[in-house]
Amino acid sequence: MIEIKPNFEGLYIQKYTLNNLSEFHRKAENLNKLLLCFVSKGTLDLQINTLPFHVKTNSILMLLPDTDLKNSSGSNELELSVFFISLDFISSYSFLTVLLASDEIKFNPVMSIENPAGKLIWSTVKLIQDYHAKTKEESTVESVQYLLYALLEIVSKLYLPVIKNNSLLQTRSQDIIEHFFELLDKHGYLERSVLFYSDQLHLSPQYLSSLIKKETGKPIKQWISYRVIKQAQELLKTTPLSIKEISNRLQFVDSSLFCRYFRRCTGITANTYRENYKIKK
Repeated sequence: MIEIKPNFEGLYIQKYTLNNLSEFHRKAENLNKLLLCFVSKGTLDLQINTLPFHVKTNSILMLLPDTDLKNSSGSNELELSVFFISLDFISSYSFLTVLLASDEIKFNPVMSIENPAGKLIWSTVKLIQDYHAKTKEESTVESVQYLLYALLEIVSKLYLPVIKNNSLLQTRSQDIIEHFFELLDKHGYLERSVLFYSDQLHLSPQYLSSLIKKETGKPIKQWISYRVIKQAQELLKTTPLSIKEISNRLQFVDSSLFCRYFRRCTGITANTYRENYKIKK
């Protein structure tokens, strides 16, 4: 009997040693994902954005999307666990937007976790790995997502001192950003106008657009598109609704407009996405 693992969309976990470290380098180099790398044994040396780093035992390495990674090497006893997390998954966590937009994290990606939070982090990492390896009868996607959310929140707090001098969390700008992502999570799959969000936040559309671009590195319309497409993909995967019915539910004027929007944002048609998902299942 074949045991089938749950489909953990947005999360991939891999363990590496010195023997397969070259595989990590190939997979991680210029990857458009967030990588959390946990060094539980040995040491890891690598070049990140032209700077050399020596990562010791009991350390975490946060690699932001599109990081330039070169010259990876490790000690004989190296044990490295890497969480590859997709941008779609990240976009639903407003507290991560600060870290993703931070140049301080980009050039200071290594953090020792021998402090009191360390035990909690290691136990949570181990728990996520255990759940991730279970079959669908023993684990669920939701349980892993909840555990990963907890881990990301703990890790993000560890990195906040790195950006303390420029912390957006202590400014009016971050209040606006957090409120925007709350509104986006609640209304984003129906409200595609920048004006809607600027009105809700009592700001001009120009100011809000400029602020979101400056502090997150991505245009506001791209964030809105993420939310719309995420909802559309969920409906395509989990419901038998026709393309026209999905278009109506997402309040597009007509299905052809929805189809063009979906293809422009994803590079494939809605029907192709649904068929590909069926094949993967």
